Parts: sequence; C-alpha cells; structure tokens
Amino acid sequence: MSRLYLGIVLHNHQPVGNYGFVIEQLFNDAYEPMLAALERHEGIRIGLHNSGPLFDWIMANRPDYMERLRGLCERGQVEMLTGGYYEPVLPMIPDGDKAGQIRKLTGFIEEKFGQTPTGLWLTERVWEPGLPVPLAHAGVRWTLVDDAHFRMVGLPADALDGYYITEDQGERINLFSGSQRLRYTIPWLNVEDLIAELRHRADTNTREAPYIVLGDDGEKFGGWPTTRKHVWDEGWIERFFAAVEAEQDWLEMVTPGEYMRRHEARGLVYLPTASYAEMMEWAMPAQSSAEYHRVAAQLHESGREDVLQYVRGGFWRYFLAKYPEANAMHKRGLRIDRKLEQTDNASARDALWRAQCNCPYWHGVFGGLYLRNIRAATHANLVQAERLADEAAGHSGVRIEADDFDYDGQRELLMQSSDVSLMLHPEQGGMLSEFDLRRRDHAFIDVITRRREAYHEALLSGTAGQSTGDLTNIHGGVRLKHEGLAEDLAFDRHRRGGLQEWVLPSDEGIERFARSEAHALFEPDGAWSCETDCGEGGASVVMARASNGWSIEKRVEMPARGEQIAVTYKCVNVSNEHRSGRFVSEWNVSAPQAADGDDRIARLETDERSIDLHNERGVVRTDAIVVRGSAPWGMRCEIEGDVDVWHFPVHTVSSSEGGLERVAQGASVSFVRALDLAPGASMSMRLAWSVVE
Repeated sequence: MSRLYLGIVLHNHQPVGNYGFVIEQLFNDAYEPMLAALERHEGIRIGLHNSGPLFDWIMANRPDYMERLRGLCERGQVEMLTGGYYEPVLPMIPDGDKAGQIRKLTGFIEEKFGQTPTGLWLTERVWEPGLPVPLAHAGVRWTLVDDAHFRMVGLPADALDGYYITEDQGERINLFSGSQRLRYTIPWLNVEDLIAELRHRADTNTREAPYIVLGDDGEKFGGWPTTRKHVWDEGWIERFFAAVEAEQDWLEMVTPGEYMRRHEARGLVYLPTASYAEMMEWAMPAQSSAEYHRVAAQLHESGREDVLQYVRGGFWRYFLAKYPEANAMHKRGLRIDRKLEQTDNASARDALWRAQCNCPYWHGVFGGLYLRNIRAATHANLVQAERLADEAAGHSGVRIEADDFDYDGQRELLMQSSDVSLMLHPEQGGMLSEFDLRRRDHAFIDVITRRREAYHEALLSGTAGQSTGDLTNIHGGVRLKHEGLAEDLAFDRHRRGGLQEWVLPSDEGIERFARSEAHALFEPDGAWSCETDCGEGGASVVMARASNGWSIEKRVEMPARGEQIAVTYKCVNVSNEHRSGRFVSEWNVSAPQAADGDDRIARLETDERSIDLHNERGVVRTDAIVVRGSAPWGMRCEIEGDVDVWHFPVHTVSSSEGGLERVAQGASVSFVRALDLAPGASMSMRLAWSVVE
C-alpha cells in the first residue's frame, strides 16, 4: 500500500461589523470545540487561518484562546497561515494594500505564535494570474485554490495530488489543490466510509507522495445549520480524528508548508481567473445565474460529470458591475487610496483596510452586501478614512470636484466640507448616493435596491421550501426562514438613494409606491443640467430637468461649516393644460447607530409621534421630522410647505446559509406635496437637513 498524505486547512473569519453575539455563538459552537479537539488528539496536524477581525474579537473577549493556540503551534500541530489582515479579496485592492495587509497579519502571527507563516489563505479562493508578484513580494510562498481551478486548464483529477509552481513576471508561488470531494464529504460521510475511500486512493495511487488537501471554513464544524449536533454532540470529529491517528502506518497528516519542504513540485502550471464554483455562479447576472444553475443541475443529474468539469460560471469582479452599491464602496476606497498616495496617514490607512473586508462587496449564500450592519461598518470606515486623509492633507472649507468617480462612464459631483460629504449624480436622476456625516463616521444614505435575484425563481415558481433532504451542502435547496416571503417580493425601478423626485397621479398612494408599482408622470432618472458655485461661505449645485410636461429644479446648498444641507425645489407645469398630481422627494436613509447599539432601532419622530421605520408604513402631516437610531444624535429635516411625509421600511428577500429571509435594509422617507397647477404655474418646497443631539 502506498503512503497517502492528508492535509486539512481550516479558515475562520468574521467580518468587520458583525454582531458580537453572532461571533460568540460561533466561537462556542465551532472555534473553541475544534481547538479542544486538537488538544485531545496530538497526532492531528492542520493548517489554520484566522482573519484579523476574528483575532481582534478573540483578544478582547476570549484571550485564553491565544495561549492555547500558541501551545498547539509550539508542539507542531498547527501551521498558521497569513492573509490580508481584514480578509480582502486580494485582486480588488491595490498592490500596496495587498502587501500592507499581508505583512500586518504576518507580523501579528510572528508576535503571538512564534511562527513566520509561508502560506496564505486566499480569500474566497479568488485567484487571478497577476497575484504571484504581490504575494511573493509580501513573503508568501504558497497558497491553496480549488481543484476546479486546475480542471479549467484540463488537468485530470489524478494529477492533483501535490503542488504546482506558477509565476508572473518571474515571481514564483506554489499552488496546492483543495479537494472538492473532501469539501462535500467532510464532515458528512460516515467516518468508516471516508477512511475506506482514502484507503482506496492510497491503494490505487501510482505516483510518489500523493497528497490530498481539504481547505474549508472552520464554521462548517459546528456553526452551519445542523452541524453542531452532528460534528460535536454526535462525535463525528472525535471518530474521524481517532480513525486518522489509528491509520498512521499508511495515512499521514501533514500541513501544506511541511509537505512542500519535504517533497518536490509536480511541475509548472498557469491557472485562469477563478473562484469556487458557487461563487462564480453567484457573480453572474441574475437571469444568467439561474440559467447556469439549471444547466449545471441537469448535467449532474444525467451523470455528465465529464462535461460538467469544463463548465464554469462568471468572474468575481462582476459583483461590482452587478451591484452599484458594492461598486460605490469599492471605488470610494480607490479614491481614498489616491488621496493617501499624496499624504499617507496610518490611522486613515488602517480604516481603509478595514473597509476592504470582502464581505459587503458580494452576495450569494454567504456574503454581506444585504446585511446592513456589515455595510454600515464598511461605510463608517470609508467615511473615517477619507476624513482623516483630507485632514492630513490640510483640506478646509468646502469644495466641489467633478469626475467619473464610480467608473460608470458618467460624471458625478463630489461636494465636501469638513463636516458633510455628498455624491451627486446629475446624469442619473440628479440623485444622492452619498450623504455622510464626516465627524460622526456615518453614511446616512445606505439602502440596498430591491433587485431580482436568481434564488427568487424558487419563490416565484412556488418550489421554495421543498427540501431535497440533503443537508450536506448549504448551497443546494432553497429553504424559507420566514412565512409569506413570496408576497414580500418587490423590485425597484431605480437604484435607491436620496434626492430622488417623482410626480405621481393624484390617486396614487403609499401602498403602490412602496411596492414600486405606482404609475409615474416623472421619475428619478435621466440626465439633469447642472451648475455649480463654490465660495468661502459655502457651495451650491443647481440641477434641472423637464419631462412629460413637468420641469423640476433643485438647488442643493452646503455651508463651509456645519452638519447641514438645504434643498430648494421648484416644480413647474410646462404643459398647455391644467394638471394635478403629487410631487415626491424620496430619501432612502440609514438611521444613525451607536457603535455598540441595537441597530434594529430606527425611528421617525415628530412633535406628536414616534414611528418604527423598520416595521411601519404610513403617512404623517408635519413640518419637521427627526430620524433616530440607537446613537445619541439624529438627523432632523425641517420642511417649508404643505407637506405629507410618507415612510415605509425597505425590506429585501435575500439568501443566507439558513435559507431565504426577510431583511430590513433601511427606510424610505418621502416629502409629498399636492400639485394643482395651471399652465406655467409652479410649486416650491424647501428641506433643511441637520444633525440634532
């Protein structure tokens, strides 16, 4: 019998901004039990990667873990892996940030565990051919990708039993192949059957030193649905570790770094841009993703794995084209990077790195784009990083810059003082995508657009919730966490932002408007004319557009100092007939939250009422509102004119590892005024937003 080498690399990560109680639950269900199991089984050796945000939480909340992990490192059971400290998808950030983040985590590991890591956990296994240069320059010698990456270039499965060398511009990196078969069988397959499968592989192998590697999420071992009972309560890990230790005459556990030191590479390879199969499916446009899923399922069901191995989905970076909200965060990060090239600032740089945590930039079963707490943390770090960069550069007063900041081929306006930052889109309805309170690190406009996703097909067809009975793969069947989700589905016609104007017929009300079903005489789209003015006392932008017999002008004013802006509207009937309707100025808002506060709190306050913005829909007549969360301050809007305020929660039906769920993304707050205008007549309205303690 040949000797078979087995590698296990576990990856533990919690995103910047995740709830402390969630991390604590995962620590108790997955991270600590695995540590204890390793302490009990000295014959088990693994590679381990903990991300920086998780280490930050552990040091603050469970410091004894650090000493226990160091003990495992010292007795040779654990090989620590480095990575980007805040777990960025490396190809999405500049090379200087790649190197800086990797060196930060490497230095941390050297200090805390006495190891200098040579291997890197590749975030979401997102590989691009240009990575060898920045990785090698950061001291990385090897990383792990999926066997699917290798199959894309035609390598057969029996060739993926070691590691390969790749290079770019002469800089080398060694690549190990993570086994999809092990990912799908561990910890689900009966231990005896799993050992028999490994034994068969050893018996039939004809190559020297065959090595098979599992690279997987540590949360899978107790943190995923149903796994706590299976892995720990019913003892799967205990049986598996004991079985491996009992078979050491032919089965040897060895970490990738140790294997690399003892054995030669299989040869040279060049891999295409790729990630794991599910990620590449999620990255596609919704309709294409659904079609791809159907085709792949049909091939699998018909036993055509010979064809399926060459079928692949999309490209991770397409998430930035698929979701403008993710793209806006990413491009703001690039904007800040350019500022820091001129005047670097350590605090600003670290805030930017925290904002590069991958989770809010994509969405599938995992991914945090639809999680408002994860987005809020990313925005807070971006706001802080840009403020610190501007302060380091000595910026003061108010300024307006025009550029294609989000790389969509259209010009935007960045309007900033020391206190407030606005991003205006004159060619996309004159909307606001950024309204930041800079001294409070808060993005007031942060609400995800309700889009049709591939997994909505199951709801629309009535097949959601039909379990396959296969709990071994959370990427499989569509489960429902809440009742009535099909009725909750609504898809928006425009990206949700602020400063968005509608003219609705008089008989349209909040119910149809909230579901994006209202007929509109004027919508928040199209190109608006634009004039800017900037002086010592403040700045203003005036935008105007005429459509369908209506002309709307809006003037946005920002003082040089103060946490406030004002918007003045003029709506004119430019048709030849008397017209009536409803003028609507819509703002999609994120209530300000305390750092450790309950972000479920989102209230609209008037002199007489306090309304739950995340759960109530309605209409109030008032001349001032305050939007409050758990923070000790709020956003007040004073209104000039005879105005109703419409409000409704913006919920999405989105996917998670537990199934489809209803998630509050923020709230729509609209200022609505009746129109009854003769030809040439006009209506005026003024809104003044400011911080209130």
